[in-house]
Amino acid sequence: MFKSIKSYTLADALMLLILITLPLPEHWNSKALLLALLFVLYSFYKKFEIRFHPIGWLYILLFVFASVSFLWSMEKPETLKALVRLWPVILFTLGHKQIFKFKSLTTILRISALVFLFYGIVWLILAFSRYLQFHASDTFFYHQLTAPFSANAIYIAFLFGQLYIFFLYYLLFSSTKNKTIDYFLTFYLFAFQFLLSSKMILSVLTLISLILFLLYLRKTRVKKRILQIGFLVSLSMIILFGLTSYTKNRFKDIIDYKPIENVFSNDYFGPGYYWNGLTLRLFQLRCFYEIQKEPNFNNLLGTGFHASQSTLNQKYAHYNLYHGSDREDNNDGYFSYNFHNEYAQLVIEIGFFGIIIILLMLYFFILYPLKNKNILLFSIGFLFISFSFTESYLLRQKGIVSFVLFPLLAIYVFENQKIISSSEK
Repeated sequence: MFKSIKSYTLADALMLLILITLPLPEHWNSKALLLALLFVLYSFYKKFEIRFHPIGWLYILLFVFASVSFLWSMEKPETLKALVRLWPVILFTLGHKQIFKFKSLTTILRISALVFLFYGIVWLILAFSRYLQFHASDTFFYHQLTAPFSANAIYIAFLFGQLYIFFLYYLLFSSTKNKTIDYFLTFYLFAFQFLLSSKMILSVLTLISLILFLLYLRKTRVKKRILQIGFLVSLSMIILFGLTSYTKNRFKDIIDYKPIENVFSNDYFGPGYYWNGLTLRLFQLRCFYEIQKEPNFNNLLGTGFHASQSTLNQKYAHYNLYHGSDREDNNDGYFSYNFHNEYAQLVIEIGFFGIIIILLMLYFFILYPLKNKNILLFSIGFLFISFSFTESYLLRQKGIVSFVLFPLLAIYVFENQKIISSSEK
């Protein structure tokens, strides 16, 4: 894998740098993206050519609609900051032909997964150090595990999950010669989800794995693929027996019906009210519905991109949610929490334009890959469609870069496999 490193292109190096900096604090990824921008500008200087896949219209329209919303934004400084954060969408779309020219994307993904493995080992070592000091086992799980990188465990699980889908696809459907390390990395990327403990990501990845294996078994004779069947059995064993008590408790926490009922029936909650991940998100959907029904709310245009927080905070104040302390540097409390739902976020902030973006997402992430039999894009797209129910990821750099990068990588893999298949006939 590392023997012929000189034969790889600058595009390979830049893509690797972008991928391995995604789990790090955002300024590292920003530097990698800036290098990619300089590379694209230099390529344009040598030969100006713009060519992108039809999915690029989803990203261009998102940027255009978000930019236009600045005109009526209720919080223009916040909208402007969000637009600056959205620039990777344009970079990867308009610079698609220049950036997506790889010597070996498989190698890039392998090295990226190995670096992710290194990050995981670092997190576990630091967690063990904290455990020796405080004797608290929850240091090995969820946000406390990824705290040394100032990273949200849900987004780390999201990144690990996307790489896992690529490796699982390679193992089952790719003509690329599989290596033992691919099996190991696939196991690792999935198994680490139990420590990251994102209920939604873990559930969706399990469902995607099941779908891919069923498609694989339908396509291939079992006798010829004993190793892969063994992999399926082993993965099932991980799912059945790998659930830690911490992960089990996180799932048990959301099956109690009474708190869910209270979310929609209570007229008052108070600062001391206990919210779990599910009840808080359901309450935010209730706020979304109530905001939409307010007579002075502009349903057609919305509040402006990333300009809805003050409107949502009015609902938090109305129901007297915990505000945090009065210290200016304190970020505790719920008054900095967004809708945790990308669909609600888009509709509240850019109104009718948000509905267009959602419809385009459904088309390019679900209908388009089904029509073109792109299993990899469907799997990545299904993860995004599911993730949109629990996170407003277009407000975070990790989410924005992933939103444009991984679907484009899935399309690249599919199109290059078609070229290879055609040349072999």
